[in-house]
Amino acid sequence: MKSDMNHNVDRSDNEHYLSMASAYDTRLSAILPESETFFAEVLSFIPVQAQKLLELGSGTGYATEKIQSRFNTLQIIGIDHSDEMIRCAQQKPHLNQVTFLEQDIRDPWPAGQFDVILTTLCFHHVPEHDRMALLSRVHEALSPEGIFICGDIIRPESDVAEEIYRSRWIRSMESAGLSSEEITSIVNSRITNYGEMERVETLIDKMRRAGFSVVLMPYRHEISVVVVGFKA
Repeated sequence: MKSDMNHNVDRSDNEHYLSMASAYDTRLSAILPESETFFAEVLSFIPVQAQKLLELGSGTGYATEKIQSRFNTLQIIGIDHSDEMIRCAQQKPHLNQVTFLEQDIRDPWPAGQFDVILTTLCFHHVPEHDRMALLSRVHEALSPEGIFICGDIIRPESDVAEEIYRSRWIRSMESAGLSSEEITSIVNSRITNYGEMERVETLIDKMRRAGFSVVLMPYRHEISVVVVGFKA
């Protein structure tokens, strides 16, 4: 079901959702070390000739806005399961040409093929038993020579590495001004989901098994990674 881009909200609603989006986006940059480099690397793999892009887990439109500002003729469809997130994204004036769909990314997507399918900080939320099927759908939904760009949080190669990276991550969040309560909540969420996270090698292996002929890892920073699959 397509979200109504002309949803009627009063001034106070507009201010509420704009405020939420701003707070979420600011918090995201504080949580993710080297966030500017991470998203710049994601955007750098979108071909200039691409015409149609599907963003899985578009959230508040944080990455969407970066994509739209650089590729202003690109047709973008964003999918997210949260109505609240989508309404935040819809309040961003630069995203008024983007189609947002409120649904689970495992549900059927719009018909047709996409030149680019992109997801950032979302794939690790997909249950492990559904990831292989999702990657196969991504491959099938791409146009010939299409590209899949996955920027995500990963599990490092060992528990010792995790301990070192986690300590550095906590210091980074402290330096960014997050409270001890926020940091504890964020770290506990990672601990809870740690066993379900992909390692770089397992993510790349799944993408190859899904049919991607070339899989690159152009960016890696401790617990975050950008992996790109080519359908050619």
